[in-house]
Amino acid sequence: MTTRQPSNPAFPCDIAFPRHYLRIGILDTPLQTSTGVRSSEPLPYQWSCHVQTESGLIDQFGFLDTRGLDPRSELVETLLAVIARTGAILVPSARETALLHGLQHSRADSTGALADALSRLVEVDRFADRRQRPAAPGSVSGDDPAGSVIWPDDASESPLDLRDDRAAQVAYLELIDARTQNIRRRQLVRALVRFGDLELSRLVCAFAEHTGADPVSIAPGPMLN
Repeated sequence: MTTRQPSNPAFPCDIAFPRHYLRIGILDTPLQTSTGVRSSEPLPYQWSCHVQTESGLIDQFGFLDTRGLDPRSELVETLLAVIARTGAILVPSARETALLHGLQHSRADSTGALADALSRLVEVDRFADRRQRPAAPGSVSGDDPAGSVIWPDDASESPLDLRDDRAAQVAYLELIDARTQNIRRRQLVRALVRFGDLELSRLVCAFAEHTGADPVSIAPGPMLN
């Protein structure tokens, strides 16, 4: 039986294990209508999930669309394979919550697995100090040393510099463009996967900072597509 997670737990100790730290890449400028996406809909194209058990075991999974078709069905299917069990699902903010609720309303959920997952969402920024102004979703400070990312093993192929979520969206659009050459596509895939890992690491660190919990390490995991 699936454990029901309070939508707004008052204390970190109330957040159920296993804890699923979930980061979603969202395209704010939707694809052309031929993909089946309405012009007003943000489109999720990537997710990264860090799973932490109460005993300290850690695993990580991810998904990245590379075809340029409507990725929502495959994205939801692969995501549910990881989160549709028990435990809390920690997302950065209400932006991800709204997106997941939108997916539930637009996709068939005959098993109720997505609805159950939504009942276990926890928004990490709710634990932040209310006196501080929250940063814009996906934004990266110019003073943040992690904001400028250059991957050493890409050096021979003109390394990418994904500074923030907007740069990641541009990279995704280039990735799914039929005119993009294969060598460039491989570079874009590597950069997007690693940017997803970086954003996931920030989410884990934000939870630790806001709650006083011990930070956990992030390591690359398998892609489920």
